[in-house]
Amino acid sequence: MMKTVSTAAAGFVPAILTSSAALATDGTNEWFGVDDIRLLAVLFAGHFFILSLWLGQYGDATEDDDADFFGEIDYTGR
Repeated sequence: MMKTVSTAAAGFVPAILTSSAALATDGTNEWFGVDDIRLLAVLFAGHFFILSLWLGQYGDATEDDDADFFGEIDYTGR
């Protein structure tokens, strides 16, 4: 039981510690140094909009080895 708890903590604690840097206040006592909540909302909405564009274009992309081109280029035109 103790081994599973320590294993879970080993995966959980670094994730919490690294994500807490995103909540750094830069001396303004606000997230990301933004003192107006509307600006913070626009920043997040802009990022989510760009993410949705990317996922709309490449969301169903797979990493098939067959789809990649690693062969030689045929310059003969046949």
